[in-house]
Order: sequence, then structure tokens, then C-alpha cells
Amino acid sequence: MIRTVPDWLIQTTWWFSGIFATGALWYFLSIQNHEYAAGSGTVAVALAVLAVALHRRKDKLAEQAVPNEFKDSVPDDYVRRAIDDPSDVRLLESLPDLKTVVYRTAQAGWDNGTTIEMRKASYDLVDFYQYVWLKLSEFYPRKHFGKGGAEEYIRTYIRDRYQFHWAKHEPGGPGTGGTIVGVVTGGDVVNDLDRLILETMAAVVGYTDDFNLEQWRQRWNRTGPSQHDA
Repeated sequence: MIRTVPDWLIQTTWWFSGIFATGALWYFLSIQNHEYAAGSGTVAVALAVLAVALHRRKDKLAEQAVPNEFKDSVPDDYVRRAIDDPSDVRLLESLPDLKTVVYRTAQAGWDNGTTIEMRKASYDLVDFYQYVWLKLSEFYPRKHFGKGGAEEYIRTYIRDRYQFHWAKHEPGGPGTGGTIVGVVTGGDVVNDLDRLILETMAAVVGYTDDFNLEQWRQRWNRTGPSQHDA
């Protein structure tokens, strides 16, 4: 178990060191007791060394208490956004418009009617949602969502949602749902990610007075899953 060195112990050690280095030392010198004066100086130095060692021990224990994911140096491509930065707010405002364009493109694939084209359209839409969530994650500290970073977290999340929904649609066992399972699974994952974006967006904006979240939500819900409140 990682423990810490209490501040009172360090301060007490310094205090005794100061006593032996000043009051006691000068007292013995004043009465010309050089033997005791030398001993007092030695004790003062020893206590000072001990205090420094305690300081270093405390710093080392504090460093060990920090999770490994927060010890890494920040990479050159690390981006940290802020809700009070106008350029970052403009990014947030553009997301509903981007969604409209991506859905328009995906709709052409769904209207094609062939399974492979419909699935590809959903895959493209999932990629878009992944991009949006990663942009939202930049409003959080680095590796806030795990030691692997936001990109690893969202990839794992998407994979797990695919696995769950695919299994859900095959109650008779793997392979019993036919080719349509891939299509409906893609739709379910899209719904999950759309909800994730709305929840994360609400958390990022919070109670910011200068950002109209309700208006943003209405713009976002104009295209895509319709089960969300407008």
C-alpha cells in the first residue's frame, strides 16, 4: 500500500535541526564547550539530511500515486479545446450541418436496397459519429476516458455495441438471423452513437449561458434517429 510522509514529521525534523544548528550550537560555543558544540552541529546536519530524505520520500510516494496514464508526456498532436474559445464553439455549431450532409450520403446507400450497400452506408455513418465524439473528447483532459486514450475507448465501445446488437438479433444462435442482421445491427449502433453524442454534448456545454444547447439539439435531431426529444 502506498503511504505518504506526513508534513508534521518533516516540519518537526527541520525544527529540531534548526534548534541544534542555532541555539544549542551557539550556547555551547559561548561556554567554550567545543565538544558539545561539535556534537550539536553534527546532530543538526544529520537532522537536515533526514528532512531532505523525508521530502524526497514524500515526492516519490506522490508520484507513485499518480495513474500511469497521466505520467506520459503530452504528444505533439494533443489538442485541448475549451467551451469559452470562439473557434471551438464554431466547431460545435457546425456538427449538425455536417450530420445532415453525411446522412444525405448514407441515405443513397440505404435506398439502394442491396445488403452490402446498406451496410456500407451505416459503416460510413458510424465513422462520422466516431469523428464527432473524438472532437467532443478534446474538451476533456488527455486520457480522461482511459489510459489508452479517447480513440481506443470509442473503438472499443463501437465494437462492443456491434457485438451486442448482432447477438441480440440472433436469439436462435450465431448465423440464424440471415443477412439482414448486419443491416439492423448497423442501425442499432447508429442509434447508440447518436445518443452518446447528445449526452456528451450536454455534458461539455453544461450550464454555459452563451451556448443554446436546446437549439443545437433541435438542429442535430432534424436528421437521423427520431426517437430523441427535439
